[in-house]
Amino acid sequence: MSESKLPLMIGIGTRIRKSPYYESDLKYGVTGFTVYNKMYLPTGFSGPEKEYESLINDVTFGDFAAERQIEINGPDAHKFVCYVQPRNLEKCAIGSCKYILLTDTNGGIVNDACLLRLEEEKFWISPGDGDVILWLQGIAINSGMDVSIHEPDVSPLQISGPKSGRLIQKLFNGEHDDLGYYKARQTDLNGIPMVIARTGWSGELSYELYLQDRKLGNQLFELVNDAAEEFNGRVIAPNIIRTIEGGLLSYGGDFGREHNPFTIGLGRLVNLDQEIDFIGKEALKVIKEKGVTEKLVGIELEGDPIIKAPENFWPVIDSDNKKIGRVSRAFFSPRLKKNIGLAIVDIDYAAEETRFYVATPNGDLESLVVSMPWFEADKDTHLD
Repeated sequence: MSESKLPLMIGIGTRIRKSPYYESDLKYGVTGFTVYNKMYLPTGFSGPEKEYESLINDVTFGDFAAERQIEINGPDAHKFVCYVQPRNLEKCAIGSCKYILLTDTNGGIVNDACLLRLEEEKFWISPGDGDVILWLQGIAINSGMDVSIHEPDVSPLQISGPKSGRLIQKLFNGEHDDLGYYKARQTDLNGIPMVIARTGWSGELSYELYLQDRKLGNQLFELVNDAAEEFNGRVIAPNIIRTIEGGLLSYGGDFGREHNPFTIGLGRLVNLDQEIDFIGKEALKVIKEKGVTEKLVGIELEGDPIIKAPENFWPVIDSDNKKIGRVSRAFFSPRLKKNIGLAIVDIDYAAEETRFYVATPNGDLESLVVSMPWFEADKDTHLD
């Protein structure tokens, strides 16, 4: 008896939360969901290639509400934030955003996140997939610090692409033309409360509208959609092609708790000279002194265009068929006309121009370690 070839489906029910933009996702043709931070996250609308073209040429927007925010407030909020991650945040001003890594006592990465300082005693942490809020609440219990940690009613809608600055200008009548890179401020759009930030996970110029009333999600979506028509706007999901090109990492896929900041090339987010005894400081000192045994690298893969992302890690092997690492994401880049990907490999194979093989479902592909990112994000708002 032959096996059924029915398409794989994700069950929709009450156990997994729906975003405030869920009905809009359905209206505009979402083709699939994944589960991210216990919420449905769109995986596509018109396909990664079409969405990529709009992302690099025009403007795109989409449901990023699965970036569940964690609010930390109280008299010791700044002290607590400095304690749970290794970046020096002594000069983190109100209205600033910072990319951070949360580390454990062994120097492993609990998650990566965008940190927003909204008030003197109020921070938001926007993490990748995981149970970061439980981690932080557990630390706070015995920290002796006066902090409160909870999930606020906040749901990001991301706007990205070279024309995103012009779309924001149109939506807000130029009110935020002066908003700097990785800066945030409180605002509203037609009475809809939100924080606007020059942040995002796209590889292109991006803004995030952190909606603060989930009942108004579909209303906000329609406002953005109507204004975006002038700029050839398109609804998209997180785009695998552009995020690989930009070297943007995804927690749980490209790296995890078994990895440390130096392994994934983010040692710049670790300040071992600061006075504060942050979690993982001693372990990270040892790791830095001894050096890492593996490293995250960009690779280019030979063979036919890869148009389906890996469902499992693809083993990286040497000429003797010895496993030396694994590939987490790979796809064909239309601009480069090459297959590109991200891999973590043994340190002896991490130098640029090193060759090895990647074992894919379609055979072993010769691959080359190259410099990344392939394309830096354009931070120019292109406003007059």
